[in-house]
Amino acid sequence: MVAGVSEMFESLIGLLLTIQGVAATVGLIALMAQFGIQLTPGDVLRTTREYNLVLRWVLANLLFVPLAAALFGIVFQLPQPLAITLVLVAVAPGAPFIPLLVGMAGQDSHEAVRLTAALTFVAVATVPLFVAVLLFILGVESDFSPRRLLVPLSVVLLAPMIAGIAVRTRRPALADRLARPIAALANLALAIALSIIALLGLPRIVEVFAVLFGTGAILLLTLFVFVSIGIGWLLGGPTPQSRRVLALGTAGRNVNIALFVATGAFPASGVDGGIIAFTVLMFVVSILVARYWRRTPPSDGAETHS
Repeated sequence: MVAGVSEMFESLIGLLLTIQGVAATVGLIALMAQFGIQLTPGDVLRTTREYNLVLRWVLANLLFVPLAAALFGIVFQLPQPLAITLVLVAVAPGAPFIPLLVGMAGQDSHEAVRLTAALTFVAVATVPLFVAVLLFILGVESDFSPRRLLVPLSVVLLAPMIAGIAVRTRRPALADRLARPIAALANLALAIALSIIALLGLPRIVEVFAVLFGTGAILLLTLFVFVSIGIGWLLGGPTPQSRRVLALGTAGRNVNIALFVATGAFPASGVDGGIIAFTVLMFVVSILVARYWRRTPPSDGAETHS
């Protein structure tokens, strides 16, 4: 009797994990399609011509934030699960909520959409490589192989975004009709995935927060969010508006990519709880900063530009 109940329980957990993996993948694909469907050919062409602006976004998100993560791991000697968590969020740029944060701060959210999409294209190649490099720097033992992630990331990130751009280019009316259902699908799928993670990993998440509070590591992760904001501010360009946009664009790590990589490459590491804990801190700090900036507009009153 007990053995039968145990087998049923294990089967249920297995089913939930399968649903979580499918939901996370579907949600990420829908998010990327949502980004693509907002972009016109003119947006794509403009972004490719803004070398200076794109370079600043790439350097801030794909070089200096990962370097900051490596520095934090080395200096503060973070335990392995926390170090892997920091690596995964640090190398994953282009959070889909960046335009929302930028809009909350009273800045140009469409510029954030364009540049976040550009970051996502670059991230397909850089995420697997940077994960391997940072794990090596931090001395984390793992059989992680960058090549295993190239195809999956291309399928869930690039393909749906390109499809969305194609629909916007060829059938703009259809793109307008699809925008809301695709956004709803993305939100629903990711909500299901995060709910299952929270349900199955609640003890782990509580343990992570307890460890963070008990060791003071929560202050370090909060500091890391502020450091990410500072990196974006310093590289943001000549105007307060562009600095604010990049600061929020650098603070917003793509936890969906981080969870996707964690599920595929580190299934037994227990970093899911750490990623969710970091997500909470990231949201709180980013929203507070965005609201503060909205109440304190730049004194020069200049329009946002690059």
